[in-house]
Parts: sequence; C-alpha cells; structure tokens
Amino acid sequence: MFKNPLRGVYIMNAIYGLAGSFVGIFIPIYLLKKELNPANVFLFYFVFTLAVLVFFFFTNKIMRVIGLRKTVLLGYPFLFLYFFLLYNMEAYNIPLSLLALVSGFQASLYWFPLHIWLTSTSKEGSIGSGLGKFFAISQVVGLLAPVIAAFVVLLLGFKALFIITGVIYLISAVPLFYLPEFLFEEDIKFSNFLRLVKKYPRYIVAEIFENIREDAESIIWPVFIYLSFHDILSIGYVGTLSSIGGVLFLLAVGKYTDKVDKRKLLGLGAVIMVVIWVLRFNVAFPVSAYALTLISAFFAALILIPINTIVYGVAKVEGAPTFILFREFGVSLGRLLLYIFAFLTLAYSINYIFIFTAIACIGLVYLSRTNLEAKEYKNGMIG
Repeated sequence: MFKNPLRGVYIMNAIYGLAGSFVGIFIPIYLLKKELNPANVFLFYFVFTLAVLVFFFFTNKIMRVIGLRKTVLLGYPFLFLYFFLLYNMEAYNIPLSLLALVSGFQASLYWFPLHIWLTSTSKEGSIGSGLGKFFAISQVVGLLAPVIAAFVVLLLGFKALFIITGVIYLISAVPLFYLPEFLFEEDIKFSNFLRLVKKYPRYIVAEIFENIREDAESIIWPVFIYLSFHDILSIGYVGTLSSIGGVLFLLAVGKYTDKVDKRKLLGLGAVIMVVIWVLRFNVAFPVSAYALTLISAFFAALILIPINTIVYGVAKVEGAPTFILFREFGVSLGRLLLYIFAFLTLAYSINYIFIFTAIACIGLVYLSRTNLEAKEYKNGMIG
C-alpha cells in the first residue's frame, strides 16, 4: 500500500501515459491507412468524444457504488477489447463506430475517477506545481516512445505495436492494487449542473476554445503531417518533439502558476498559439513542421497548466463530480465543433482547420483578460 496514495496515482498514470505515447499518435494514421479517408478518421473521433461525454454520467453512478479504484480497474477489460477490435479490424470488418464507443466508455472509466483523485488530493496554493509534475512525469516516461513506436510499425507492423502497447497498459494496472479505495457520496443533480452553467459561463467557453486547440494539436496536426509527407517516422518525430517541448516547460509553468496571475500566463500562451497556427497554414517542409511542433509543445504549458489549475481549484469548492462533468461538457463541445468544421472544410483543404484553431486561440486571448472563475470565487475562497 502506498503511504501517499497520490504517488500511486502518479505512477499508474505515468505507465498508462507511456502506453499512450506508444500508440496514441498512431491511431489516426492506422485508421487512415485502413479507411483511406480523413473524413472517416474525424468521424471516429467525433463519435468517441460524444461517447465519453454520455458515458461520464454512467461512470458517476458506477463510482458511487464501487469507488474510484475499482472503477478504473473496470475499464481495463474494455481497453483490451478496444485493442482486440483494432487488431482484427480488417478480418471481421469491424465498424469504426463500435471502436469509438468501446474506447469512449473505457476513457470515461479512467479519466473521471482520475480527475476526482487529483481534485481530492491537491492542496490549495500548490495546485499548479502539482499539475506540472503530474503532466511532466508522463512526458518524461514517454519521451522516446513515439519514435520507437514508429520503428516498430515500419519493421513489424501496427499489430505488433498494439500487442506491445497492450502489455504496457496491463502493467499500468498494477499500482491500482496498492491504492486504498476512495468512496464519495455526492451525486450529480441536473439543477446543480445548470447552476454551474450560469455561474461559470466564461470558463466553459474558454474550455471549448482550449479543447479545439488540444485536439487540433493531437489529432489534426499528425494527420496533416502524414498526408503531407507520407512518412511514419515523421509521426514519431512529431510525438517525441511534443514530449520534449512539454517536459522543458511544464514544471516551470506549474510553479509560476501558483505565484502569479494565471490569466496572464494563459493570455501569453494563447497569443503564441495564434501565431503558431497561422504559420502552420503554409507549412511545406518537414523541418518547419518539426520546428513548429516543438515550439507549440513548449508553450502549450502556458495554457494547459493555468486552465487546469482553475478546474481543480474550483472543483474543490463546488464539488468534484459535478464540476468535472460540467468541465467535460465544455471539453466535448470544443472537440465536436472542431470535427464538424473539419468535415465541412475537407473538400477544400485541411489547412483551413488551422485558421479555425487560431481563431479559437484568439478567443482564449480575449477570455484571459476576464475572470474565468465565478464572481464569488477568488483565490480559493467563496465570498
């Protein structure tokens, strides 16, 4: 049993993140090679995003009955089912919608309990530095994983990558058996959800803008790289450069977030992202794509850490389950809007998605000048 449960959660997530670093960036590429149509790939992520949001409601019920630890464990059979379906996608003509639904359910069983763990164990005044460590540890562990995974795909194929990833995911479950169970009584009420919508309108819009940027970075950008250069290794380089950039800045931003105005860091990061996404519109060479990937990963921490510090700080006051689900509404809406726009512009050019993302970042610049937290909430106090 871990003396500090949070340490066990960090270890679990680090190993889980390592597996994700191996396979995450290659899933859209694998689907591209099978379906030969970017629209199908974006449809997969559209259904996945919608499934995560819907299944969050069911996950809340499950957590109240069996606890956080058992809920995460419950997700592992669905995780392995997802990779089994990916592995046999061609042999059994498995529909993308089924893959997305299984993956979405598993994601809800992992991320909802994880958010509540982080909210419950974070300390006021050090949330930023704690989140910096949380994200940085995963980045360090998976630093070279995308490049290694690219060589695995080139030498052994995608199926070998799925097997290796499955083994790593299995190992990530081990720390869960050494964590105490965590139960809570709070239930999500629709009236509370509506109250939060009225109380935090600027925050939810900021979450929408931020998740347009996040999925554009993690899904659209790798798809663009692959369609432009048709090189599996280039995808590995993009993944590793993203990790390098993140590690260099996450810890520093985490510490500063606890000491300075979060909105200033958020605004600075958003301004830089506007420039990066506009420059990406005219990318023509791999070197410039790699450079923009590294720079983007470096400065993304200026957005990621401040906005998540706000999330966990307010969640401690409002009640973790309800506020985390409220957050997921903004997360999902942002990603769904991104994929709808992607569908509409694919007939013209995927590059227009970059301008859409730049506009979302401009929205973040504007919102960073306002109070994203409710008027009643300042510095972790109500009043």
